Amino acid sequence: MKTTLKYTFLLIGLTIFSLKSNAQDDRDFRIGFKIIPGFDWTKAVSNDVQKDGMGIGFSFGVMSDIRLADNYFFTPELNITTMSNSIKLKSDSIYYLAGNNTQDYNKISYKYSLKYIEIPLTFKFRTKESNGMRYWGQFGVAPGFLIGNNVTVLASPVSTGTKNFPSDEKFIPNDANNFNLDFTKHIDDINFLRASMILGAGIEYNLSGNTSFYAGIRFNNGFTDILDDKKSKMINNVMGLELGFFF
Repeated sequence: MKTTLKYTFLLIGLTIFSLKSNAQDDRDFRIGFKIIPGFDWTKAVSNDVQKDGMGIGFSFGVMSDIRLADNYFFTPELNITTMSNSIKLKSDSIYYLAGNNTQDYNKISYKYSLKYIEIPLTFKFRTKESNGMRYWGQFGVAPGFLIGNNVTVLASPVSTGTKNFPSDEKFIPNDANNFNLDFTKHIDDINFLRASMILGAGIEYNLSGNTSFYAGIRFNNGFTDILDDKKSKMINNVMGLELGFFF
């Protein structure tokens, strides 16, 4: 959260500092930097899992515009994206710890911290410049590759002989050394590949010469299962605020 605020205030400060008389930027290729603070949530695809509130996400990286025709661009990016996703298992079901059928639990929830390298590949339409201002819209896809993850689990004992679950312990779910924290009816592993559809729209304001401020709303709509479990299926989504500069 502190990192998100730091980058956001830095961009706002640069914008105020850079305000000058504007001039058109009509290059065929340009590159820039962006940040995307946003809200994350999950959507259940199978009926054994449910969403469990919203989380805070954050992306940062480089973006580019490659002209295809007047006002039409191919816009590849390279971003580091972090997501906070919470899910819960059906509360009326009873689960046992793997390898121990005497320890029974229900009301089980997972809070994941996920980090991806994302490579958004989108197409952008941009209006002609008027008084330094342009409007734009874009759509495309974003393959993402998992580079970091951990999870915290909450669980309630069902019977009096069941031990309290180590709810304050963060662990890496895909690590075989942590299989002792799995439940017999659910696998908590995360898929390596995440793919999503990108929809966005916003404004661009020319500050001076080749420098433009860039802002908009982006919907990052996941369409692949984040859980590496044949039974349980969830997708995750992000709605974010894009802020950046082209140079």
